[in-house]
Amino acid sequence: MKKIIIIGAGGNTKVIIDILLSRIKLGEELEIIGILDDDINKVSVKDYPVLGTVQSAVNYSIDKEVYFINGIGQNAVRKSLFKKYSNLQYYTAIHPSALIGSGVKIGLGSVIMPGAIINADSIIGKHVLINTGAIIEHDNIIKDFAHVAPGSATAGNVQIGETSMLGIGAKVIQGIKIGDNVMIGAGSVVIADIPDACTAVGIPAIVIKRNGERV
Repeated sequence: MKKIIIIGAGGNTKVIIDILLSRIKLGEELEIIGILDDDINKVSVKDYPVLGTVQSAVNYSIDKEVYFINGIGQNAVRKSLFKKYSNLQYYTAIHPSALIGSGVKIGLGSVIMPGAIINADSIIGKHVLINTGAIIEHDNIIKDFAHVAPGSATAGNVQIGETSMLGIGAKVIQGIKIGDNVMIGAGSVVIADIPDACTAVGIPAIVIKRNGERV
């Protein structure tokens, strides 16, 4: 039996709870223990208690049956928490309705939400969010702590860098490389490589910020 504790009491955690309940219905031996969050005003999510602050994860980790899911939606925060608590055991949560192709590799602690499609030989890094209905085509590389938002899609041989975000409904044509710490705006269509630390929006997507500064 794996005892699951989710870090973060936000909206992502609601979806993660649904993923876990779906897996329990299929017979997987899981138990949702509760949630950790530093906001003292949060007491529960979907009737599961907030057990304490994130720092208390260290105490719960003494039990070797306890696994954690990093439910924080903000990529940089999710990365920061992992670096601080890298010694925890992490669970990879995949909704039963997600379609996972042959040869796909999914890193520890990642969350694959309902209706997502990840096609053949794609590589998903650690603590990645592949959100509801997102499509990752064949031979993609989605690096650690990235987030592919609901309804977005990548064609074949796309690379998305560490802590980068593909906004809701965005599309990326084949062979494109998106750097680290990149934000692609909702509904954008990416037809050219995007360098590190940029924000790109539009159809086609153009860079409007580099390192936080307007261009």
